[in-house]
This record gives sequence, structure tokens and C-alpha cells, in this order.
Amino acid sequence: MDVPGLFFFLVRDGLVTSELLAELCERLPPEQYVRSSARDGEGFDSTRWPLARDAALATTLAERFDEPEVARALAEVEAAAGAPPQLRALARRANARVLAACGGEASMFTQWWRDATADDLAVFAEPAWDTRVADIVAALQVAHHEAADGLYAFHVHRGLPGPCAEATARLARRALAEKRVTASELVDAAWQLVIRSEPYFAAEPSPAARGMIAALVAACAEIRRVTGATGCTLMSETFALPSRTAGSDFMILAGPRALLLLKFTALPVWTSRISAFRSRPLFTRFAAAQRFELVLGEHQREEDRAPAAVAALCFFVELSLDAHVAAHPEDEAVFPLIDDAMLDRMFA
Repeated sequence: MDVPGLFFFLVRDGLVTSELLAELCERLPPEQYVRSSARDGEGFDSTRWPLARDAALATTLAERFDEPEVARALAEVEAAAGAPPQLRALARRANARVLAACGGEASMFTQWWRDATADDLAVFAEPAWDTRVADIVAALQVAHHEAADGLYAFHVHRGLPGPCAEATARLARRALAEKRVTASELVDAAWQLVIRSEPYFAAEPSPAARGMIAALVAACAEIRRVTGATGCTLMSETFALPSRTAGSDFMILAGPRALLLLKFTALPVWTSRISAFRSRPLFTRFAAAQRFELVLGEHQREEDRAPAAVAALCFFVELSLDAHVAAHPEDEAVFPLIDDAMLDRMFA
């Protein structure tokens, strides 16, 4: 059984049984790695178990502790809003406190963190934190930083869950040892994250829609790979693919029946050029790998790949939904036309 994320370490250490995770693992899709926008497109993420899930579980676990330092750390993570520079600063400071609590020196810390600031080093002149509290805060903030930093090729090549999962597992070990959470509660929390990441439909689509839905979900994964977006969602008031999202950085109509929402670590400038590509003839194909692909002609420049891909996805979605509803009118309620009244209800 391919155990995902932090559970890889917890099962290995005998803290969670593989039997307890069996149903969860069966529900997860096959592993696929995609590029993310982390480190200017050099980072990777897993579609089977995205790094954001381990970071979310780190927050859930940290909330089980009642120390004021942990509460402040949670607030700092929330205020960072997923921004890598801010999360790196939090993780760096948290690690300085751990080293200081263990009796380490500032000179040792600067060997590990070349970008250490004067404020980081000032930690070593302050009263040391309790080592337990320092470790809880560090595990939380490192987990969120590593989620924003993305997997490296090293992890992808070896199928490893990465540092984010390691930090979250460290926090889970402590929470389990202190009986602040049970193994069943931790798995249940993971279940809820998985359920929230699955497609949403206000009305059940017909069986005939399954193939199209799978194609659209795969297309969103491909757009994440091509553009480095951290999120790609197709939605209206009545559906969301591949899952519901809590906000976006860019939104465009993907035909009359769907909105396309994109999330980025930092909004790229090329998003302003997507609309221009919507009026051009763009070619897509449903490849043998059963996923959407943009076909770049000789006239297309490589630097246009991202905006052209998003425009092509909009075209692909428009054709797919219109053709499906024409052939299966019973799904009109699942994929209705978007009007002003719907938009008002969605974004009021």
C-alpha cells in the first residue's frame, strides 16, 4: 500500500497502522507529480497527496496544543498567507529558537541558514524557550514553509513525501504521545481534507458525464504543470472541478457554463495576455495518455506556452460542456449557463 504524506513516517514508526489507512489510500488517485510555481517553477507537487494537505494537518495538530507561543505561531502562519519568503522567515526564526533552546550557538546557526538576519541571531541572546514548545512551533512553521517550497527532483525520483511531511509527522508524534490526538482522529482529519478536495456537484451528474469530468480534471492538472499554478479550478454555482477552492488570484470565463480560477504563489505577468489568445485559433488534443494537451504550432513562441495553454483550456472546456449538454440534456441542471444572477449569488 502506497501510504501518503506524513503517514509514510507514522506507519513506518508503528504509530498508525496500515489497516487504519487502507480505505483512505484506496480512495486516493494514482500518483502523479506536477511542477508548481515554487522556486520559479523548479518545485514539484503530488496530485495523489498534495503538500498542502500535510501543511493543513500540521495546523490541525498544532491547534491541539494550548501554549500561547503555539497560538502566536498559528497566527503568524495565517498572516503569511502561503507566501514563501514570509514562511521561510518564520521557519528560520523557529529553527533558531530550537537550536538556542538546546544550547547551540549563533555561529552554528549561520552555517545552516546563510540568509540568517540580525533578528534571527538575536534569539541566542534572549531567554531560551522550553525545548518542547520550540519544537512544536518549528514543526508547524517548517511544515508550511516546506509546502510552499515544493518537492525537489530528489523526492520525486525516489517517491519520497518530502520535508513538509517529515515536519508534520514530527508534530503528530508529539500530539499522539501526549494524547492530544488519537490515530483515528488524525486519519479522520485526513479524510475530511480528501473529501473537500474532490469534485463538487449540487446535483448528481449522469453516468455519461464521467468520462468528460475525468478529462476536465486531467486538463486542470496539465494546466498546473504547464503554468506553475498552485491551483486550477473549473466551477460555477452548481459544480467545482477538481474541487472547491477558497479564493483565487485570476479568473476568466471558460465558455458560457464555467469559470476558470487560477491560484499562484505570485501572480505572473502573462495572465494579462490570456484574453488575447482566446480570439486566436488554438489547437488541443485528447492524447493517448487521456489528458488535455496544447498543440503549439510553429508560429507559437515558447514564452507564450502558459497564456496560450490557459486560453486553450477555456476553449476545451467550452466545447466539452456544450457538446455534453447537447447530447445529454438531463445534465443541463449540473452544467447550466452562467448569468448575472448566478454571479451575484456566487460573489455577493
